[in-house]
Amino acid sequence: MKRFTFEVKLFALDKRREGKGWGEIRRAVKEEFLIEPPTIRAMQKWEQGSDREVLNRALKDKAKEEADVIKEQAINRVVQGLLPKLWEARDAGEDIEYAGWRWFFSIMETTLGKEKFNGFMSRYLDENK
Repeated sequence: MKRFTFEVKLFALDKRREGKGWGEIRRAVKEEFLIEPPTIRAMQKWEQGSDREVLNRALKDKAKEEADVIKEQAINRVVQGLLPKLWEARDAGEDIEYAGWRWFFSIMETTLGKEKFNGFMSRYLDENK
């Protein structure tokens, strides 16, 4: 049984919600993703489950596929970024735990941007007062 990506499943279900027929959806999948489209029966099975069930299953499949890549990236980031910061803090007599959290927060701030990061942190702290 061929497995289709999260994107293909969502695309097909979105087209179905738009009122498109199965044949039209198959052609659209083939054109959009340049793959052999799923069978009508497969797409009907996706549709039979509730939207939440289909989405949850698709998200779980996608997460499993990406887990190894994410794991490798996380390990590299820790080895290349965090460990040197912890050693520097220890050698300088600083708080090692704080140095680790400072490194983590700096990644979050860089990823989100200063304004969004500060907004999320303020909101979090306000909710936990």
